[in-house]
Amino acid sequence: MKQESLPRPYKLWLIASLIILVGSLVLLAGAVVAAFITFYDKLTPTWVIALGALAVFGIVLGFGGLIAMMGIAGWRSFREARRVQVLPPESKTTL
Repeated sequence: MKQESLPRPYKLWLIASLIILVGSLVLLAGAVVAAFITFYDKLTPTWVIALGALAVFGIVLGFGGLIAMMGIAGWRSFREARRVQVLPPESKTTL
């Protein structure tokens, strides 16, 4: 019986990581648009800076989760490939 390289609980972690990553990219796009809209002002509003910082933090968190999932899947696959199945010797019985 072959094990899955990525167990079911980790798949939820992978989905959450992708959701965080996509949401952060949307936040980053919003921050860039807001920065261009408020470009004529001398100072960028604090909420635009906070939105950009939150987006960057989410992107780092999202990619970190994806890299962790790839590492776990690779490690489990490596361990599974090294596993050796020992078969008992066949017994020769004569009737």
